[in-house]
Amino acid sequence: MMLSIDGYFEGPGHDLSWHNVDDEFNRFAVGMLRGADLFIYGRRMYQTMEGAWPRMAKDPTLSKENKEIAYLINNTPKIVVSRTLEKAEENEGWKNVRLVNQLDLDEIRRIKAQPGKNILVGGSELSTALAKAGLIDEFWFMVTPVIIGGGTPILGKMGQKLKLRLISAKSFKSGNVLMCFKP
Repeated sequence: MMLSIDGYFEGPGHDLSWHNVDDEFNRFAVGMLRGADLFIYGRRMYQTMEGAWPRMAKDPTLSKENKEIAYLINNTPKIVVSRTLEKAEENEGWKNVRLVNQLDLDEIRRIKAQPGKNILVGGSELSTALAKAGLIDEFWFMVTPVIIGGGTPILGKMGQKLKLRLISAKSFKSGNVLMCFKP
């Protein structure tokens, strides 16, 4: 999850323009996406991804890394958790989508118990619900050197303390710092 120094994953009006993305970040993203075999998105994150990546995949000027990112995002299986979406449709550039209208923690436990790669989670409310249930094994925060002063905080509705242990940190030339924590 990309974060500002002041703890927001998106700015006011769902602004993501402050994200600090470069070739080094894209190489990291490719590795992270290759290591996943399922994405679980909340509604807004799903709509952001579905609105951008299928279109970007068709852009002939995309870098090699962005083409692979687009391929992985567009083709990796996705579960969308939303009480308000009526449908999540597949098409030629957007595959393997399943919509569920409520978060079923027992189903997530069953999915986690199956052999496979990592499960990546996108969305503040969804991440918070999974963290509260103890279903997040690692938190990966890419902190961008910017203060945006408002927006949507990551895990903003946690309502309880969750102690984390730093297991790795990596600085990027861009100023981004990747930190991985375990509960």
